[in-house]
Amino acid sequence: MRMKSILLGAAVALVAGNAVAAEYELKMSLMFPPTHFIQTRAMEPWAKMIEEKTNGRVKFTIFSAGSALGDATKQFDQVRTGVVDVAVSIPAIPRGRHPRTTLMELPFTIKTSAGGTKALMDLYDKYLKADYPGTVMLNMTITEPSAVHTRNPITDLDQLKGVRTRAPTSSVTAMLNAIGATPVGMPPTQIYESAERGVIDGNVMPWGPVGAFKVYEIFKNHLNARIDAVAMYTLMNENRYNSLPPDIRKVIDDSRPYLVDIWTKLWKETDAAAIEMARKAGNKIVDLPDARRDEWRTKMKPVVDQYIDEQAKTVPNSREIYDAMVTTLKKYE
Repeated sequence: MRMKSILLGAAVALVAGNAVAAEYELKMSLMFPPTHFIQTRAMEPWAKMIEEKTNGRVKFTIFSAGSALGDATKQFDQVRTGVVDVAVSIPAIPRGRHPRTTLMELPFTIKTSAGGTKALMDLYDKYLKADYPGTVMLNMTITEPSAVHTRNPITDLDQLKGVRTRAPTSSVTAMLNAIGATPVGMPPTQIYESAERGVIDGNVMPWGPVGAFKVYEIFKNHLNARIDAVAMYTLMNENRYNSLPPDIRKVIDDSRPYLVDIWTKLWKETDAAAIEMARKAGNKIVDLPDARRDEWRTKMKPVVDQYIDEQAKTVPNSREIYDAMVTTLKKYE
């Protein structure tokens, strides 16, 4: 009788274990550290929402920067080849990999994250999908336009001449070259240490990441020039997506509006929070007047045109894509 009870208890435990075990274990990788708001305030809540709406049939494991799967340069290849199931990263890394999408990042193209995010999603199927073979796009978004953060005070972009300045994209590199600055390329995770070591004396970056990576602790002068914005994707491996049952795919598909809404909210909130951190630290913040920004947009038009012409050597319809971006942005901005 005692043996029967033991066997019955073991069977109940096995059934209970199977009841809570996830049917679909999904790996998600990010190029951002685990404390970054992109993980804590966006992707972790999104993953939890998917888990809850599938009644625990889906379980996510997240790999952040610093882990074996957190390398910024490998995010797209990892999700395309199925090393991970979902990846969150930026199209500008590695450079030249997603040439259609990064046209949106050209200097002085977008005014707001909300408008840019909606425009990217509108344009994806027709113009941008070719940048992401083997994957399913869950969301595209773009930050608020960037500021310039420097060791020494500046009040205009022409004062970057001769300054070693971190450039997030090849188009900003072209702009900095035109100004006479010395552009330096590196992922955001290297900025703080590079600034401490004197490798760079300036950084073009949206405010949100300045707060997340604590760049304001090193660069205490800020020019709100609203130059470029940084696009970001959330991708899923196409084969993995197609292998999921229709009801789980529907839960993932239905979560897309959540991602659009959360990014529109977070870019503005994190920018405002980072600006407040810089102010509390006693940093100097200068706004570039709208009229002067318009002058810079006109001045940089040859740089933008040259960049598009160069891109057209590998993506022949680059001009058409960029013009469609500008036209679509006008609907939302």
